Amino acid sequence: MTSILCIIPARKGSGEVKNKNWKKINGKHLIEYTFDVVKKSKTIKKTIVSTNDPLIIKLCKKHNIDYVKRPSLISGPKSKTLDAVKHVFTQINYKPEYVVILQPTSPLRKANHVDKAVKKIISNKKADSLVSCVKISHNFCPQSLMTLKKNGFLKFRNRLIRRQEIKKIYFARNGAAIYITKYPLIKKTILGKSLIPFEMNYSESLDINSLEDFELAKKLLK
Repeated sequence: MTSILCIIPARKGSGEVKNKNWKKINGKHLIEYTFDVVKKSKTIKKTIVSTNDPLIIKLCKKHNIDYVKRPSLISGPKSKTLDAVKHVFTQINYKPEYVVILQPTSPLRKANHVDKAVKKIISNKKADSLVSCVKISHNFCPQSLMTLKKNGFLKFRNRLIRRQEIKKIYFARNGAAIYITKYPLIKKTILGKSLIPFEMNYSESLDINSLEDFELAKKLLK
């Protein structure tokens, strides 16, 4: 059986919404939606939360989920998720085959998404990492982008082409709903050179970063 460790990075504070991981949506703390995912997942058996927030630690204890206290040095607004993940492995004696990273700001992500993503990367022997993505609409493709000149007029970066002429399919990370990485890669990076996508739709890809996002999530989760 493939060994998998799920890490949930949940530092205290945020940019626009204070303590957003603790903030409630329809009576449930934001991070609890991710707790529900790991509990219902058929592929994740071990989960650790990386946090410096006493309120999140309180919820971890309530849900019987393991946690490690993140040092203040890697808990600031510019701190990297990779540093938090690497710190977790300095606190535990466990080396899984794959590391699953679930951001707590994706309440529309479900357990079946995670399980399908895990199965996809395990079945692809050449892949070293996976990231959840959303397909980009044609009007956001590079061929459609414009820049604003100093004189206030717009300029197309490329020649204006019809939607039907756009041949490539473009993807964007969907708020980091799901990252999966082979354990040896964690020493240097989360996303490797042999990266595969796990596509999700727009509503499932909601990433909570503002009060408007919370209001939208309330409607979508009802």
